[in-house]
Amino acid sequence: MTNDPWGREFTRRSLIQRSAGLALGASAVGGLAACGVGSQKTSTTATEKVVKAQVDGDLVYFNYSEYVDPGVVKRFEKHYGVKVTQAYYDSMAGMMSKLNAGNVYDVIFPSAEYVDRLRKANRLLKIDHSQLKNAEQALGFSPYFANPWYDPNANHSMPYTMYTTGIGWRSDKVGDKLTGSWHDLWNEKAKGKIFVLDDYQEAVGMGNLVNGFDLNTTDSAQLDKTKQLLVDQKPLLRGYSTDTITNMSNGSAWIHHIWNGDIVNVRNQVKNPEDYKFETAKEGTPIGSDTFVIPTNAAHPGTALLFIDWMLDPANAAKNIEYIGYPMPNKGGYSAFEALVKEEPSINVTVEQLQAANQFQFRDLDQTGLQRWNDTWTAVKAA
Repeated sequence: MTNDPWGREFTRRSLIQRSAGLALGASAVGGLAACGVGSQKTSTTATEKVVKAQVDGDLVYFNYSEYVDPGVVKRFEKHYGVKVTQAYYDSMAGMMSKLNAGNVYDVIFPSAEYVDRLRKANRLLKIDHSQLKNAEQALGFSPYFANPWYDPNANHSMPYTMYTTGIGWRSDKVGDKLTGSWHDLWNEKAKGKIFVLDDYQEAVGMGNLVNGFDLNTTDSAQLDKTKQLLVDQKPLLRGYSTDTITNMSNGSAWIHHIWNGDIVNVRNQVKNPEDYKFETAKEGTPIGSDTFVIPTNAAHPGTALLFIDWMLDPANAAKNIEYIGYPMPNKGGYSAFEALVKEEPSINVTVEQLQAANQFQFRDLDQTGLQRWNDTWTAVKAA
Protein backbone atom coordinates (compact mmCIF):
# COMPACT_ATOMS: atom_id res chain seq x y z
CA MET A 1 0.00 0.00 0.00
CA THR A 2 1.05 3.60 -0.55
CA ASN A 3 1.39 6.06 2.33
CA ASP A 4 0.92 9.80 2.05
CA PRO A 5 3.08 12.27 4.05
CA TRP A 6 0.54 12.18 6.87
CA GLY A 7 0.89 8.45 7.36
CA ARG A 8 -2.46 7.48 5.86
CA GLU A 9 -2.74 4.44 3.60
CA PHE A 10 -4.74 4.72 0.41
CA THR A 11 -6.68 1.57 -0.32
CA ARG A 12 -8.88 0.19 -3.05
CA ARG A 13 -11.94 2.38 -2.49
CA SER A 14 -10.70 4.99 -0.04
CA LEU A 15 -8.83 7.87 -1.67
CA ILE A 16 -11.41 10.60 -1.08
CA GLN A 17 -13.47 9.03 1.69
CA ARG A 18 -10.50 7.73 3.69
CA SER A 19 -11.45 9.80 6.75
CA ALA A 20 -15.17 10.10 6.22
CA GLY A 21 -15.97 7.34 8.68
CA LEU A 22 -14.42 8.95 11.73
CA ALA A 23 -17.50 10.98 12.59
CA LEU A 24 -20.95 9.44 12.62
CA GLY A 25 -22.56 12.84 12.39
CA ALA A 26 -20.85 13.65 9.10
CA SER A 27 -22.62 15.67 6.46
CA ALA A 28 -25.06 13.92 4.18
CA VAL A 29 -23.72 12.01 1.23
CA GLY A 30 -23.04 14.13 -1.81
CA GLY A 31 -22.86 13.39 -5.45
CA LEU A 32 -25.30 10.51 -5.60
CA ALA A 33 -27.79 12.52 -7.56
CA ALA A 34 -25.08 12.90 -10.16
CA CYS A 35 -24.96 9.14 -10.68
CA GLY A 36 -27.51 9.31 -13.43
CA VAL A 37 -26.40 9.83 -17.00
CA GLY A 38 -28.90 12.64 -17.49
CA SER A 39 -28.19 14.94 -20.43
CA GLN A 40 -24.90 13.18 -21.11
CA LYS A 41 -26.67 10.50 -23.16
CA THR A 42 -25.30 10.39 -26.71
CA SER A 43 -26.36 8.86 -30.01
CA THR A 44 -25.59 5.27 -30.91
CA THR A 45 -23.12 6.47 -33.56
CA ALA A 46 -20.83 7.64 -30.76
CA THR A 47 -20.20 4.02 -29.80
CA GLU A 48 -19.33 2.87 -33.31
CA LYS A 49 -15.90 4.45 -33.65
CA VAL A 50 -13.48 1.88 -35.06
CA VAL A 51 -10.45 1.81 -32.80
CA LYS A 52 -7.16 0.12 -33.59
CA ALA A 53 -4.93 -1.10 -30.79
CA GLN A 54 -1.98 1.22 -31.29
CA VAL A 55 -0.27 4.03 -29.46
CA ASP A 56 -2.20 7.23 -30.12
CA GLY A 57 -0.98 9.20 -27.12
CA ASP A 58 -0.36 8.88 -23.40
CA LEU A 59 -2.94 7.14 -21.24
CA VAL A 60 -5.23 8.63 -18.60
CA TYR A 61 -7.06 6.07 -16.51
CA PHE A 62 -9.69 6.53 -13.80
CA ASN A 63 -9.86 3.89 -11.10
CA TYR A 64 -10.00 3.13 -7.41
CA SER A 65 -6.71 3.91 -5.70
CA GLU A 66 -4.37 0.93 -5.26
CA TYR A 67 -6.54 -1.21 -7.53
CA VAL A 68 -3.82 -1.89 -10.11
CA ASP A 69 -0.28 -3.08 -9.46
CA PRO A 70 1.96 -0.03 -10.12
CA GLY A 71 4.73 -2.34 -11.30
CA VAL A 72 2.52 -3.69 -14.09
CA VAL A 73 1.70 -0.10 -15.10
CA LYS A 74 5.36 0.93 -15.12
CA ARG A 75 6.25 -1.98 -17.38
CA PHE A 76 3.45 -0.94 -19.75
CA GLU A 77 4.88 2.58 -19.89
CA LYS A 78 8.34 1.28 -20.65
CA HIS A 79 7.18 -1.24 -23.23
CA TYR A 80 5.12 1.24 -25.25
CA GLY A 81 7.05 4.43 -24.50
CA VAL A 82 4.02 6.20 -23.03
CA LYS A 83 3.12 7.93 -19.79
CA VAL A 84 0.18 6.74 -17.70
CA THR A 85 -1.62 9.40 -15.67
CA GLN A 86 -3.67 7.86 -12.89
CA ALA A 87 -6.80 9.60 -11.61
CA TYR A 88 -8.82 8.19 -8.74
CA TYR A 89 -12.38 7.99 -7.45
CA ASP A 90 -13.70 6.62 -4.17
CA SER A 91 -17.04 5.28 -5.41
CA MET A 92 -19.09 4.62 -8.51
CA ALA A 93 -21.10 7.74 -7.66
CA GLY A 94 -17.89 9.76 -7.66
CA MET A 95 -16.87 8.27 -10.98
CA MET A 96 -20.18 9.18 -12.59
CA SER A 97 -20.03 12.69 -11.21
CA LYS A 98 -16.67 13.27 -12.90
CA LEU A 99 -17.83 11.75 -16.17
CA ASN A 100 -20.97 13.88 -16.17
CA ALA A 101 -18.84 16.95 -15.55
CA GLY A 102 -17.11 16.27 -18.88
CA ASN A 103 -13.79 14.93 -17.60
CA VAL A 104 -11.92 12.90 -20.22
CA TYR A 105 -10.43 9.48 -19.42
CA ASP A 106 -9.13 6.76 -21.70
CA VAL A 107 -9.95 3.77 -19.48
CA ILE A 108 -12.33 3.51 -16.51
CA PHE A 109 -13.20 0.57 -14.25
CA PRO A 110 -16.96 0.53 -13.56
CA SER A 111 -18.81 -2.25 -11.80
CA ALA A 112 -21.31 -4.29 -13.78
CA GLU A 113 -24.41 -2.22 -13.07
CA TYR A 114 -22.61 0.95 -14.14
CA VAL A 115 -21.51 -0.68 -17.39
CA ASP A 116 -25.17 -1.38 -17.99
CA ARG A 117 -26.01 2.27 -17.30
CA LEU A 118 -23.23 3.72 -19.45
CA ARG A 119 -23.86 1.29 -22.29
CA LYS A 120 -27.55 2.15 -22.43
CA ALA A 121 -26.62 5.84 -22.58
CA ASN A 122 -24.28 5.17 -25.55
CA ARG A 123 -21.29 6.40 -23.60
CA LEU A 124 -18.94 3.45 -24.16
CA LEU A 125 -16.93 2.59 -27.25
CA LYS A 126 -17.34 -0.88 -28.63
CA ILE A 127 -14.31 -3.05 -28.03
CA ASP A 128 -13.13 -5.02 -31.05
CA HIS A 129 -12.06 -8.33 -29.53
CA SER A 130 -9.87 -9.05 -32.55
CA GLN A 131 -7.68 -6.11 -31.50
CA LEU A 132 -6.85 -7.82 -28.20
CA LYS A 133 -4.32 -10.64 -28.32
CA ASN A 134 -5.38 -11.69 -24.83
CA ALA A 135 -9.16 -11.36 -25.18
CA GLU A 136 -9.60 -15.12 -24.96
CA GLN A 137 -7.89 -15.12 -21.55
CA ALA A 138 -10.92 -13.27 -20.17
CA LEU A 139 -13.80 -14.10 -22.50
CA GLY A 140 -12.78 -17.75 -22.62
CA PHE A 141 -12.61 -17.97 -18.84
CA SER A 142 -16.35 -18.54 -18.70
CA PRO A 143 -19.40 -18.11 -20.94
CA TYR A 144 -20.64 -15.72 -18.26
CA PHE A 145 -18.09 -13.09 -19.27
CA ALA A 146 -18.47 -13.76 -22.99
CA ASN A 147 -22.12 -12.66 -22.76
CA PRO A 148 -22.77 -10.96 -19.42
CA TRP A 149 -26.16 -9.57 -18.45
CA TYR A 150 -24.78 -6.05 -18.24
CA ASP A 151 -23.14 -6.03 -21.69
CA PRO A 152 -24.47 -8.47 -24.32
CA ASN A 153 -21.63 -10.25 -26.13
CA ALA A 154 -19.15 -8.18 -24.12
CA ASN A 155 -19.32 -5.56 -26.86
CA HIS A 156 -18.35 -2.63 -24.64
CA SER A 157 -16.39 -4.09 -21.74
CA MET A 158 -13.80 -6.61 -20.66
CA PRO A 159 -13.89 -8.23 -17.20
CA TYR A 160 -11.38 -6.98 -14.65
CA THR A 161 -12.11 -8.55 -11.25
CA MET A 162 -14.72 -10.36 -9.19
CA TYR A 163 -15.59 -9.40 -5.63
CA THR A 164 -17.96 -10.10 -2.79
CA THR A 165 -18.85 -8.15 0.34
CA GLY A 166 -18.87 -9.57 3.84
CA ILE A 167 -17.63 -9.03 7.36
CA GLY A 168 -14.03 -8.99 8.52
CA TRP A 169 -13.23 -9.40 12.19
CA ARG A 170 -10.45 -9.91 14.69
CA SER A 171 -10.72 -13.28 16.37
CA ASP A 172 -8.40 -12.16 19.17
CA LYS A 173 -10.95 -9.49 20.13
CA VAL A 174 -14.41 -10.98 19.49
CA GLY A 175 -13.83 -14.72 19.18
CA ASP A 176 -12.92 -17.32 16.59
CA LYS A 177 -16.44 -17.61 15.22
CA LEU A 178 -19.25 -15.20 14.57
CA THR A 179 -22.77 -16.15 13.55
CA GLY A 180 -22.40 -15.85 9.78
CA SER A 181 -25.07 -13.15 9.67
CA TRP A 182 -25.16 -9.44 8.92
CA HIS A 183 -26.32 -9.13 12.53
CA ASP A 184 -22.65 -9.54 13.45
CA LEU A 185 -22.33 -5.85 12.55
CA TRP A 186 -24.46 -5.28 15.68
CA ASN A 187 -22.10 -7.26 17.98
CA GLU A 188 -22.11 -5.61 21.43
CA LYS A 189 -18.63 -6.99 22.18
CA ALA A 190 -17.21 -4.69 19.54
CA LYS A 191 -19.21 -1.56 20.37
CA GLY A 192 -17.26 1.48 19.24
CA LYS A 193 -15.00 -0.72 17.09
CA ILE A 194 -17.41 -1.49 14.24
CA PHE A 195 -17.32 0.13 10.81
CA VAL A 196 -19.89 0.00 8.01
CA LEU A 197 -18.72 0.78 4.49
CA ASP A 198 -19.16 4.41 3.53
CA ASP A 199 -20.73 3.34 0.25
CA TYR A 200 -24.42 3.98 -0.27
CA GLN A 201 -24.99 0.80 -2.29
CA GLU A 202 -23.23 -1.47 0.17
CA ALA A 203 -24.73 0.09 3.31
CA VAL A 204 -28.33 0.34 2.09
CA GLY A 205 -28.02 -3.04 0.37
CA MET A 206 -26.80 -4.64 3.59
CA GLY A 207 -29.74 -3.13 5.48
CA ASN A 208 -32.16 -4.43 2.90
CA LEU A 209 -30.78 -7.95 3.26
CA VAL A 210 -30.94 -7.82 7.07
CA ASN A 211 -34.61 -6.91 6.74
CA GLY A 212 -35.24 -9.79 4.36
CA PHE A 213 -35.89 -7.50 1.40
CA ASP A 214 -34.58 -7.76 -2.13
CA LEU A 215 -31.06 -6.32 -2.34
CA ASN A 216 -32.19 -3.75 -4.92
CA THR A 217 -35.61 -2.91 -3.52
CA THR A 218 -36.89 0.58 -4.29
CA ASP A 219 -40.11 0.21 -2.33
CA SER A 220 -40.50 3.32 -0.17
CA ALA A 221 -41.90 1.50 2.85
CA GLN A 222 -39.11 -1.07 2.80
CA LEU A 223 -36.43 1.59 2.41
CA ASP A 224 -37.91 3.44 5.38
CA LYS A 225 -37.44 0.30 7.47
CA THR A 226 -33.87 -0.05 6.21
CA LYS A 227 -33.21 3.58 7.10
CA GLN A 228 -34.45 3.07 10.64
CA LEU A 229 -32.43 -0.13 11.01
CA LEU A 230 -29.21 1.68 10.05
CA VAL A 231 -30.00 4.68 12.24
CA ASP A 232 -30.59 2.39 15.22
CA GLN A 233 -27.22 0.72 14.55
CA LYS A 234 -25.24 3.95 14.82
CA PRO A 235 -24.61 3.89 18.60
CA LEU A 236 -22.60 0.69 18.10
CA LEU A 237 -20.42 2.08 15.33
CA ARG A 238 -17.04 3.75 15.27
CA GLY A 239 -18.02 5.16 11.90
CA TYR A 240 -18.57 4.73 8.19
CA SER A 241 -15.43 4.19 6.16
CA THR A 242 -14.07 2.58 3.03
CA ASP A 243 -10.53 2.74 4.44
CA THR A 244 -10.93 -0.87 5.48
CA ILE A 245 -7.32 -2.00 5.43
CA THR A 246 -6.06 0.84 7.59
CA ASN A 247 -8.93 0.58 10.05
CA MET A 248 -8.37 -3.13 10.62
CA SER A 249 -4.59 -3.15 10.59
CA ASN A 250 -4.18 -0.23 13.01
CA GLY A 251 -6.68 -1.55 15.55
CA SER A 252 -9.47 0.96 14.97
CA ALA A 253 -11.81 -1.82 13.83
CA TRP A 254 -12.55 -5.16 15.43
CA ILE A 255 -15.42 -5.77 13.03
CA HIS A 256 -15.63 -4.24 9.56
CA HIS A 257 -18.08 -4.37 6.67
CA ILE A 258 -15.49 -5.19 4.00
CA TRP A 259 -14.71 -6.48 0.51
CA ASN A 260 -13.07 -9.89 0.24
CA GLY A 261 -9.82 -8.74 -1.38
CA ASP A 262 -9.21 -6.15 1.33
CA ILE A 263 -9.00 -8.82 4.03
CA VAL A 264 -6.19 -10.42 2.02
CA ASN A 265 -4.33 -7.13 2.11
CA VAL A 266 -4.97 -6.70 5.84
CA ARG A 267 -3.32 -10.04 6.48
CA ASN A 268 -0.32 -8.98 4.43
CA GLN A 269 0.27 -6.04 6.77
CA VAL A 270 -0.28 -7.32 10.31
CA LYS A 271 1.87 -9.32 12.70
CA ASN A 272 -0.71 -12.03 13.36
CA PRO A 273 -2.65 -12.57 10.13
CA GLU A 274 -4.38 -15.62 11.55
CA ASP A 275 -6.40 -13.30 13.84
CA TYR A 276 -8.13 -11.64 10.89
CA LYS A 277 -11.16 -13.54 9.63
CA PHE A 278 -13.76 -13.07 6.92
CA GLU A 279 -17.33 -14.30 6.53
CA THR A 280 -20.16 -13.87 4.11
CA ALA A 281 -23.71 -13.56 5.43
CA LYS A 282 -26.39 -16.22 5.36
CA GLU A 283 -29.04 -13.61 4.49
CA GLY A 284 -27.21 -13.08 1.21
CA THR A 285 -24.20 -11.01 0.29
CA PRO A 286 -23.53 -8.66 -2.63
CA ILE A 287 -21.36 -10.17 -5.32
CA GLY A 288 -20.20 -8.53 -8.49
CA SER A 289 -17.53 -7.74 -11.00
CA ASP A 290 -15.54 -4.71 -12.12
CA THR A 291 -14.59 -4.10 -15.72
CA PHE A 292 -12.42 -2.26 -18.20
CA VAL A 293 -14.29 0.13 -20.52
CA ILE A 294 -13.38 2.99 -22.86
CA PRO A 295 -15.60 6.10 -22.75
CA THR A 296 -16.78 7.47 -26.09
CA ASN A 297 -14.91 10.73 -25.45
CA ALA A 298 -11.57 9.01 -24.75
CA ALA A 299 -8.70 10.99 -26.24
CA HIS A 300 -6.44 7.97 -26.69
CA PRO A 301 -8.61 4.88 -27.26
CA GLY A 302 -5.88 3.06 -29.18
CA THR A 303 -3.52 3.23 -26.21
CA ALA A 304 -6.46 2.24 -23.99
CA LEU A 305 -6.91 -0.98 -25.98
CA LEU A 306 -3.22 -1.73 -25.62
CA PHE A 307 -3.47 -1.18 -21.87
CA ILE A 308 -6.47 -3.49 -21.51
CA ASP A 309 -4.67 -6.15 -23.53
CA TRP A 310 -1.57 -5.69 -21.37
CA MET A 311 -3.59 -6.22 -18.18
CA LEU A 312 -5.16 -9.37 -19.65
CA ASP A 313 -1.79 -10.96 -20.39
CA PRO A 314 -1.59 -13.95 -17.99
CA ALA A 315 1.75 -12.99 -16.47
CA ASN A 316 0.62 -9.43 -15.85
CA ALA A 317 -2.74 -10.63 -14.53
CA ALA A 318 -1.00 -12.94 -12.04
CA LYS A 319 1.20 -10.10 -10.76
CA ASN A 320 -1.81 -7.83 -10.49
CA ILE A 321 -3.85 -10.41 -8.58
CA GLU A 322 -1.06 -10.86 -6.05
CA TYR A 323 -0.97 -7.10 -5.49
CA ILE A 324 -4.68 -6.23 -5.28
CA GLY A 325 -5.95 -9.42 -3.63
CA TYR A 326 -8.93 -9.83 -5.96
CA PRO A 327 -9.47 -12.55 -8.57
CA MET A 328 -9.26 -11.62 -12.22
CA PRO A 329 -11.24 -13.92 -14.55
CA ASN A 330 -8.19 -14.86 -16.55
CA LYS A 331 -7.41 -18.38 -17.77
CA GLY A 332 -3.67 -18.01 -17.39
CA GLY A 333 -3.56 -15.83 -14.28
CA TYR A 334 -6.37 -17.10 -12.06
CA SER A 335 -4.18 -19.63 -10.27
CA ALA A 336 -2.46 -16.72 -8.52
CA PHE A 337 -5.70 -15.99 -6.68
CA GLU A 338 -6.28 -19.64 -5.87
CA ALA A 339 -2.87 -19.65 -4.20
CA LEU A 340 -3.81 -16.58 -2.15
CA VAL A 341 -7.00 -18.11 -0.75
CA LYS A 342 -6.18 -21.79 -0.45
CA GLU A 343 -5.99 -21.48 3.33
CA GLU A 344 -9.15 -19.38 3.60
CA PRO A 345 -11.94 -20.50 1.26
CA SER A 346 -14.39 -17.94 2.69
CA ILE A 347 -12.49 -15.21 0.84
CA ASN A 348 -12.90 -16.94 -2.49
CA VAL A 349 -15.31 -15.72 -5.14
CA THR A 350 -15.92 -17.61 -8.34
CA VAL A 351 -17.72 -17.14 -11.62
CA GLU A 352 -20.05 -19.96 -10.58
CA GLN A 353 -21.10 -17.85 -7.60
CA LEU A 354 -21.73 -14.90 -9.90
CA GLN A 355 -23.91 -17.01 -12.16
CA ALA A 356 -25.91 -18.41 -9.27
CA ALA A 357 -26.47 -15.14 -7.42
CA ASN A 358 -28.22 -12.78 -9.80
CA GLN A 359 -30.46 -11.55 -6.99
CA PHE A 360 -27.38 -10.46 -5.04
CA GLN A 361 -25.85 -8.29 -7.77
CA PHE A 362 -26.45 -4.56 -7.65
CA ARG A 363 -28.57 -3.36 -10.55
CA ASP A 364 -28.87 -0.09 -12.42
CA LEU A 365 -31.78 1.57 -10.63
CA ASP A 366 -34.09 3.93 -12.46
CA GLN A 367 -34.03 7.61 -11.49
CA THR A 368 -36.88 7.24 -9.00
CA GLY A 369 -35.25 4.28 -7.31
CA LEU A 370 -31.86 5.94 -7.29
CA GLN A 371 -33.31 9.04 -5.63
CA ARG A 372 -34.98 6.91 -2.98
CA TRP A 373 -31.68 5.19 -2.17
CA ASN A 374 -29.97 8.58 -2.11
CA ASP A 375 -32.57 9.95 0.29
CA THR A 376 -32.29 6.87 2.50
CA TRP A 377 -28.52 7.12 2.83
CA THR A 378 -28.60 10.90 3.29
CA ALA A 379 -31.07 10.49 6.15
CA VAL A 380 -28.94 7.78 7.80
CA LYS A 381 -25.76 9.85 7.61
CA ALA A 382 -27.50 12.94 8.93
CA ALA A 383 -29.26 11.23 11.87
